[in-house]
Amino acid sequence: MAARRSKKPRFRKTVFKNGLTLLTERLPEFRSLAIGFWVKAGARHEERREAGVSHFLEHMLFKGTESRSALEIAREVDQVGGDFNAFTAREYTCFHITLLDRDVGLGMEILSDVVLNSNFEAAELERERKVILQEISMVEESPEELVHDVFFEKVYGRHGLGCSILGSETSVRRMSRADMLRFFRRHYRPDQIIISVAGNVTHQAVLKKLGRLTRGSWPGREARKGTRHGLGFVPAPELHQGRWWMVRPTEQVHLVWGVEGPNYSSRDRFAAFLLNVHLGGGMSSSLFQEIREKNGLAYTVYSNLSPHIDSGIFSIYAATGLKQVPLCLRLIEECVEKLKKQLLTPEELEVVKDNLKGTILLSSDSSESRMSSIARNELFLGRYVSPEEVCEQIDAVTPRDIRRVARKLLRDGRRCILALGPKPPRELRKKLGMAMLTR
Repeated sequence: MAARRSKKPRFRKTVFKNGLTLLTERLPEFRSLAIGFWVKAGARHEERREAGVSHFLEHMLFKGTESRSALEIAREVDQVGGDFNAFTAREYTCFHITLLDRDVGLGMEILSDVVLNSNFEAAELERERKVILQEISMVEESPEELVHDVFFEKVYGRHGLGCSILGSETSVRRMSRADMLRFFRRHYRPDQIIISVAGNVTHQAVLKKLGRLTRGSWPGREARKGTRHGLGFVPAPELHQGRWWMVRPTEQVHLVWGVEGPNYSSRDRFAAFLLNVHLGGGMSSSLFQEIREKNGLAYTVYSNLSPHIDSGIFSIYAATGLKQVPLCLRLIEECVEKLKKQLLTPEELEVVKDNLKGTILLSSDSSESRMSSIARNELFLGRYVSPEEVCEQIDAVTPRDIRRVARKLLRDGRRCILALGPKPPRELRKKLGMAMLTR
């Protein structure tokens, strides 16, 4: 599958004196426009006592500014058919708006207003605290989400990468407005924010809409540029190895099997992405075929790569019956061990390459996806990466690269396995070598 080539570069970047970064990618064939304000703060930057503050802040920035109520913000976006949303990750928080290209001024104005002038009213904070506590309860009642959260807790321990993005019921209940403002003032500063814009708009047109965002420090923020350590960045630890069983009153056992994976900038990441597609990236993947189609052990089975700045996890998820857990784990091991020993055929590799490139090229037809892509590449790599360059790096991967990465990921029998489900018979737990986990 050949990638389309741009006739001329349409990406531009400006870093202002106060540290704010602006990225734009002009897409003149689009009518839509996506704008994102990316804050370099997420769960890994939080102290234990403030767990969940990044996510709480994400909610609060929708709740009104000095000049707009929450309802007025929503109405302004709705009136032009736009969409305003946000999400929190382990290493960043993003506020993004999608609208027509003609409404670039409105989009920049609203995003600037919520970042500069949110008022964090006490009454709104208490209402949103209840909403977040409900969100935490929903995760507790969703075993597929819960097992992944607990898996990260176990493999990263007390490090921020292991903390739940939502925080805990305890940390959210005791979080004060002062705690929130302290974190906000420390992290929501120009040198910690990337503005990413993709769509039918020029770099110069966006520059004209930035206003006071580019001028000096922002109201109420620390003026001094923070160090990585001062901003809460602690290097990722080595993954904790182990096998755990967490009892929950579920019908199925939810399994996560994982090993250390590549970080975001690793030279092996494209081989690892292709390995992931081959193992558990769809209905034709080896895990899906072995575990679901041939043996009927699970309805849902997939693999996943979770790269971070300085760490990463490659994991496999499956939900199966209590008695089927040993067989399911054995088939997972067989599928991954096969990749360590055998080379993919040229035909097999071509299939997974076309799959991955197709996904990338299809997503590049979305202004929101392009906005996200250029921002993440700036966050993790510090440079622009076009869809065409990504496809070229995918094409350069060989069967031997896949096998080498498989051997690296799966070396020394290191495994992290978590099972969440009904209490297992003693014999089964002993056979699997799993420790009982209380939480």
